[in-house]
Amino acid sequence: MKAQSLFNCFSGYKKVLLFFMCLFFAYALAFSQSESISFHEGYAKITQKGKSGFIDKAGKIRVPCMYDYVNNFEGGFAVVRLKSKYGIIRKDGTELTAIKYDMCETFSDGMALIRVGAKYGFVNDSGEEIIKPAYEFAMGFNEGLAVISVNGKNGYIDKQGEQIIAPKYDFSLPFSEGLAVVMSNAKYGYINKSGKEVLSLKYNMASAFSGNLATVRIGEKFAVINKAGKLVTLPIYDDVRAFENGIAIVLQDGKYGILNQNGREIISPKFDMIDSFTEGVAVYRQGGKLGYIDQTGKEIIALNIEHAKILYASK
Repeated sequence: MKAQSLFNCFSGYKKVLLFFMCLFFAYALAFSQSESISFHEGYAKITQKGKSGFIDKAGKIRVPCMYDYVNNFEGGFAVVRLKSKYGIIRKDGTELTAIKYDMCETFSDGMALIRVGAKYGFVNDSGEEIIKPAYEFAMGFNEGLAVISVNGKNGYIDKQGEQIIAPKYDFSLPFSEGLAVVMSNAKYGYINKSGKEVLSLKYNMASAFSGNLATVRIGEKFAVINKAGKLVTLPIYDDVRAFENGIAIVLQDGKYGILNQNGREIISPKFDMIDSFTEGVAVYRQGGKLGYIDQTGKEIIALNIEHAKILYASK
């Protein structure tokens, strides 16, 4: 590219950047907010005089700034806090639930986890307490079931509050792809929704299934297994991140590489760092150099150290 063309590209870029900076500062000054504007479902959180609410993309206040904390809208609902109590509001600002809970999470699988005092329960998307706060611990619903704890042991309930799997495990995770991680006596395995232990509790650690694959620790090393419990890789890695879009980032002897879903190393562990993939691209570091690679391991962009500093500063 000629120098003049390059200059014109940068000039155009700077004009666009300046426009968005002006827009941002206009919003920030108008609403005296300290965090950047980020729209979710057409609404963005704003703060006025220490209180939070929401605006739409036209800048109109849709939910008055009256709360001490607000979450982004998800599925048409947002968690809010007033003093020390939490509740859920609709997009028109009306309350789905009273602002009365000591803790409240966003909806998961059509149910929201709540806490009153030290007890956990659930409300549905009509705001009804379908499952009264009675459990000493709980996690959000996933695939129709939720983790609950009774007398220090974990089990599972359905959306009507019926006990589906008796509380008998020392630790458990929500269901993923039809299976859930459970642990007893420091050994991990997997159960199905009937409570059957389909993969025996023999691992030193285990992750939820993603893309029909899961990471387990055998001895001091990690391996990848399938739903039949067969090893997709040998236990040779120091870490294996969750599979996403058919690939996983692995760590071996301080170096990072990439596996495909067949357990083949697309990139053998050789990089000092590989960040998570976003839209098929990830940042890697080798020595003092940063670059971008795609999911096949091909280098897309090589960056110098100054670009690296800018990149890290933006995170």
